[in-house]
Amino acid sequence: MTGSEFVKANGLTATEREFRRWVRDFQDEMAAGLAGEKSSLRMIPTYLSAQELPQSGQPVIVLDAGGTNLRIALMEFVPGQGPRESYFQTVPMLGTQGQLTAQEFYDALAALVAPIAHRSDHIGFCFSFPCEILPHLDGRVLHFDKEVDVTGAEGTVLGEGLRDALERLGKPHNHRMVVINDTVAAMLGAMAQGVGGKGGYMGFILGTGTNICASFPNTAITKIPRLAAKAGSTIVNLESGGFDKLERSLVDLRFDATTANPGDQVLEKLISGAYQGPMVLAYLRSAAEAGVFSAQAAVRLGALQSLEAKDVSEFLVYPKNNPLDFLTGQDKDQAMVILDAFFRRAARLTAATLCAVLDATGQAADPRRPVNIAAEGTTFYRCPLLNRYLLDDMATLGPKMGVYSRFVQGTNPNLTGSALAALAGG
Repeated sequence: MTGSEFVKANGLTATEREFRRWVRDFQDEMAAGLAGEKSSLRMIPTYLSAQELPQSGQPVIVLDAGGTNLRIALMEFVPGQGPRESYFQTVPMLGTQGQLTAQEFYDALAALVAPIAHRSDHIGFCFSFPCEILPHLDGRVLHFDKEVDVTGAEGTVLGEGLRDALERLGKPHNHRMVVINDTVAAMLGAMAQGVGGKGGYMGFILGTGTNICASFPNTAITKIPRLAAKAGSTIVNLESGGFDKLERSLVDLRFDATTANPGDQVLEKLISGAYQGPMVLAYLRSAAEAGVFSAQAAVRLGALQSLEAKDVSEFLVYPKNNPLDFLTGQDKDQAMVILDAFFRRAARLTAATLCAVLDATGQAADPRRPVNIAAEGTTFYRCPLLNRYLLDDMATLGPKMGVYSRFVQGTNPNLTGSALAALAGG
């Protein structure tokens, strides 16, 4: 069996017809999520409107909590100059250096905020963990993940916990907190810096995981009547990695069964960096079982303990000193056929979700004002085949649908986006 025959036999394809079906199915899931019906897309309103940008130049305390680091800054929007930092500190993310209780977490967070607590009564918090955004824009912690060990924090409200801890320290504690995730921060950060053209904005993450956010007409958000009755639009966090209306191959399904959450985050497993390496390895091993590779290469693939996304990306560009560098000659040629198909599918899936959102928001119909897609994530920027095919699909298939966009990137978007959100939130 050749690599091409293996690709066809395993449905590792992505035709334009499939692209259009994915767009329709994604839009159906978006509509269901906005209506509060059963959907694989959570469609979480942020209660923020991109139409109501702040004019204030007052300082804002900004927190950016990720899986590795916690950043604290004081940001100020200076007229004519954009956002500017006047204080900045980075520390290991709380809970990565040992287990903390919820109170210990908030006390440690308050100690970090204390030096600048008096400088502003607004806090913007980019919180990259599962969190329910509340109508008053604070966030209720659902749980911590990414190896962050904080016990008893589930159900606590971030702003309340921090204010109580600041009060225990005898520091100013009447701050208003606005909580967003990193996808919304990417969008607002690019807006704050004026990156891109005059069109609208949406946020897109394709790194370890994946997600999309965009502004939807309030009339479409029928699951929240008070929003649906309000003029204008609201930024919605899709949690797009959960999209599951996809036909998957036997290799996809077998791989899914080995993950910690079988059946969940289906789209994320097909395109994002966290799963890219091990899924590529699963496909190469399956191809070896089908006789695509030489006996020697099949043995080496079977013995390979693991594969990471960066290994695959590097192999595509420079295969020396790489876990896959034993694939040479015809074995390498066959592997490249499979990798090409794998990333072409990932790119087209990604393009389908982005085009579905562009079409649904109604902002992307004018080619003179393409929507600015604020993109973040190492998988998007450092996976060469995926990036190339995605850019090509957005430039060709998007206009066929009547939607126009361009990718843009802000600088430190989590900080600037969170600051903008805090000011936009009142």
